[in-house]
Amino acid sequence: MTDSKRRFRFSTSSITKNADAPTTGDAIYFDDRADPPGFGIRVGKARANGEPPTRTWCLQVDVNGKTRRWSLGRFPTMGLDEAREKARDWYKAARDGRDPEAKPAEGATLRDCFERHVRAMKTNRKQPRSISDAEYDAKHYWGKYLDRPLHSFTRVELDDIHQALTSDRGPAAADRACRVFRAAWRNMMRLHETLPDSPTRGIIWNGQTEERKPIAWGVFPEFWATIERDVKNPVRADLVRVLILTGLRSLDARTIVWSDIAGLDGDEPTLHGPNPKGGPRAAFTIPLSAPVARILRRRREENAVLFPGSPLVFPTVSRDNRVVPVHNAEEDALRPFGYFPHAARHTFASACAESGVDVLATKALLNHRSKDITEHYQKLSLGFIRGEAEKVARFLLGKAAVKAEAA
Repeated sequence: MTDSKRRFRFSTSSITKNADAPTTGDAIYFDDRADPPGFGIRVGKARANGEPPTRTWCLQVDVNGKTRRWSLGRFPTMGLDEAREKARDWYKAARDGRDPEAKPAEGATLRDCFERHVRAMKTNRKQPRSISDAEYDAKHYWGKYLDRPLHSFTRVELDDIHQALTSDRGPAAADRACRVFRAAWRNMMRLHETLPDSPTRGIIWNGQTEERKPIAWGVFPEFWATIERDVKNPVRADLVRVLILTGLRSLDARTIVWSDIAGLDGDEPTLHGPNPKGGPRAAFTIPLSAPVARILRRRREENAVLFPGSPLVFPTVSRDNRVVPVHNAEEDALRPFGYFPHAARHTFASACAESGVDVLATKALLNHRSKDITEHYQKLSLGFIRGEAEKVARFLLGKAAVKAEAA
């Protein structure tokens, strides 16, 4: 049979007239309107008893260099209009990289997906801050998508969302948002066998290699001046200063409460971190240098007016008018200097090395665990570590070209 005879304008009468049954095997006829491309009907071989052959609507599409064919329903039980509409939907799914035959995950939405993910995190006793971060990210980054069915998300759309977030929120935020989407999706895959792999699979991740670099000393004076000049929120400005002068992880700094700080008005102030990365077993107590203590006393005085009664050192007001910790330490005005929250930690560690701070003291200040058996026997006094903290603070403020009392 020639190709021209395999293509004709589909109608109920033309199918009955032109879609002849072969003597062996099956024959496939295609609608010459190509709406959608690959829409056709498969006809079974002729029957010896004279009964009409089976006719089944089908869709044939090339996907990633391979020809795929799907059955849509029987003719004439399924009419032409219904078959064409189904073919259009399945064609779009195939071109988007989804399996058209995969059933939607029983009507599950992205909201269901995130809620189950958070419940699983609580069951597995994940850190409270990790759980709260997942809840925040679901609302903050995916709020307008939460009531969408899972099967409606495509790789193309997730790549578009990732690129838009990279442009609007920055590379770190874009990667973070899409990683929490992926984690929630993979959790949902445990429950729905037909749910395909996460559509984040097509994303090219940003990687944020710049976060691994310290801020260059050559730009440090202007960087410090920009904190004063362009970071208008005094709470956020002091948060950045504390991150630079302590090397604390962003979350550890943002969630400090006043009861974590001891001796702030004396000569030996300390900070206790009860639940850092690694959980309560990694809790730490570090000395605070004089410049950091001055910053914290300033925050205590200003917070008493701005946030009376709040236990938080770095508070803000949420959209629902609650006083909550500052959610991130990112600052657009500081990005040209290579600043990201974790870059402050790299800057502090580099300053420790260049100012001659003891290696064990550096690990203590950064709350890094040692893998060296000998170092487990060496316990530095808090007084010694305090001297090293003062040394690195003086070094950093010297690079910033400011006096210690002006921090």
